[in-house]
Amino acid sequence: MNQELTTVVVGANIITMDPNRPRADAIALAGRNILCVGPLAEVLERAGGGVNIVDIGGKTLIPGFIDPHHHLFLVAADRFKFNLDGAKPRSIKELLDEVARVVQIDSGEGWLRIHGYEPLSLFEHRSPNAAELDSVCPDRPLHLIGLTYHESTLNSLGLARLGWNYKSDDPPGGRIVRNHQGKPTGVLLEQASFQAESISREELMRQGAPSWIDRASSHAFELAKAGITRIGDACVPPIGMTLYEEASKQGRLPITIHRFPVGSSSLGDPYVGDRVTLAGDFNKLPIGPAKIIVDGGERCHLCLSSRQLMSTITSTLIRTFSRGSLALALANRSGWARREADGRYHTGIRLLEDDSLLGAVRQAAQSGVQVALHAVGNGGVKSALDVLSMAQGALAGLSGYPRIEHAMIVDRELIERIASNQALVVAQPSFLTDLGDELTVLPLPSPLHLMPFRTMLDAGVNIAGSSDFPASSFRPLAGIQAAMLRKTAGGKVIDCDEAITVEQGLRMYTTVAAESLGVGASAGTLREGSSADLVVLSDDPYTIPPERLDKIEVLQTWAGGKMIFDSALKP
Repeated sequence: MNQELTTVVVGANIITMDPNRPRADAIALAGRNILCVGPLAEVLERAGGGVNIVDIGGKTLIPGFIDPHHHLFLVAADRFKFNLDGAKPRSIKELLDEVARVVQIDSGEGWLRIHGYEPLSLFEHRSPNAAELDSVCPDRPLHLIGLTYHESTLNSLGLARLGWNYKSDDPPGGRIVRNHQGKPTGVLLEQASFQAESISREELMRQGAPSWIDRASSHAFELAKAGITRIGDACVPPIGMTLYEEASKQGRLPITIHRFPVGSSSLGDPYVGDRVTLAGDFNKLPIGPAKIIVDGGERCHLCLSSRQLMSTITSTLIRTFSRGSLALALANRSGWARREADGRYHTGIRLLEDDSLLGAVRQAAQSGVQVALHAVGNGGVKSALDVLSMAQGALAGLSGYPRIEHAMIVDRELIERIASNQALVVAQPSFLTDLGDELTVLPLPSPLHLMPFRTMLDAGVNIAGSSDFPASSFRPLAGIQAAMLRKTAGGKVIDCDEAITVEQGLRMYTTVAAESLGVGASAGTLREGSSADLVVLSDDPYTIPPERLDKIEVLQTWAGGKMIFDSALKP
C-alpha cells in the first residue's frame, strides 16, 4: 500500500462510537490519524486527489478494541505454561506429570518456571506442596505459578534459594503457608508469591531477553487478530520497561502498549520513580498509571457485618453439604473472619494497609503518575475510595482518571461513592463466563453483588471492559457478550437484571477503555484527528443475536493507519 496516498475506506457499515455522528459511509486515513469521517462524497472531497480506495464489501467497521488491563509482560516472561485453551490438568498427579515433561524438555541448572495451573480446578482443590514438586524436580529450583500469579508453589530448592524456612516471617501483604509444625509447605500467597516470581524471573531474564521479545511480539499479534489495537499492561517492572523499549526499537510491537510501572522487587510493590503518565513514545509505548494493589485476588478483602457473617457461615455450611470439597476449599481461602476496631468482620489479605496505601497514592501523584488501584472485595474498594477522597486534589491534575481495577464485590453505597469520586472502574466481564461457576459456589451476603454493571452505569460510573489476561479470555466480543448475557460456562445466569446493552458493551471496550488510559481524545472513537485504529467485523454487533456475538469474525485490524492483520492473508 502506498503510504503517501490518503486511504479512503468505503463500502462499510461504519460504527463510529461518536455520539455526534454514530454512523458514517466512509472514512479517510492520513498517516497515523483519521482525516475525516462522513458521507462518501464529503470524505472524497476532503481527501482530495490521489486517494487509495479500500472497499470492504459491506462489512462493519468499528474503532479498534482496547484492553486496558492485560498482562502481556508476564505472559511473555515464561517459556513454559499450561495450555490455556486446551485440556487442563485435572489432578495433582496430572499436574506433576506435566511438570515432569517440562523438566525433561529443559535440562538446565537454574530456575525452572511453569505458569498457568489453577488450584481449584484440580481434584484436590489445592496447590501441590514442595514435597510433591520434589518428586518430579528435585535437582533445581522450581517455581510453579498459578494462573493469576496470586498463588504459587516452590519446591524445596526454590524455598532454599529464597532463604525461607520455619524461622522466616511472612512478608507484609503475603503468606508463606506452613504445616502444623511451622515448616513452609512451598505454597505462597499474594506478596510472598509476587516476591518469588520477581526473584525467579529476574535471574531468567538476564539470560534470555531475545526470547522474551519473540514471545511478546507473538502475543501482540494474537491480540491484533482479536481486533485489539491498544492495551494497558498492568504490571511492568523496571526490567520490563527496558525490554519493551528494545522490542519497539526492533519494530516488533504491532499495537500500542501503555506500561503500568510497579516496584522492582515485587509486582505488589508500589512504583517509586520519575516516569510520568503518558510520557514516552505516545504512539507506541506511553507510560500508564501506577498499579497499586490494595487487596488480594482470590483472597480479596471482604468487610462484613455480623448479620452478613452469619449469613455467609450458614450458606457455606449448606453449600458444603451440597457441593462438597469445592465449597469448603473456597470458604477456607479467605481464612477466619477478624473482628476489627470498626466492629465489622474482615476476611482476605490486604497488601497495603490504609496508611501505606495513602502514602503510595500521594507519592505517585507527586511524581505525575495517575493511579490504578487493584481492589476486588468491598473492603478493598472502600479503602481505595477513602484514599482517593483524601488524595483527590493531587490526582485531579494528572492525565486520565483514577482507576479502580476489578471492584468485583460491591454494594450500592460503594457504587455511589465511586461515582462521587469520579473514579473509573476497569472491570473484567469475561470473569462471569470463565470463572462464574466458581465465583457463585458460595453466594454473597446481601446487599453485596458480583459485578453489578447495570447498577454502576445507572449511578453514573464509567466502566471500562478488560480481560486481566491470562485470568480470562482477551477476546473483546466475548467480554461484551458476557456483560450482556451474564451466563457462566455451565449455563447459570448471574443477576440477569445487571445485564447491559450492546451499545454499553462496545463503549466499555472502546471509548471508556480509552478514557481509562487517559487517551479519550485520541483513541476509542472514529472521528477526525483520532488515531486510525480500526477493526473490520464480519457482522454488525447491533443486529446479531447476543448469543452469537462471540462468533463474529475479526477480518482486519488497523493500528495507526496501518493494516496489522488481514484474515484473508495466510500467516
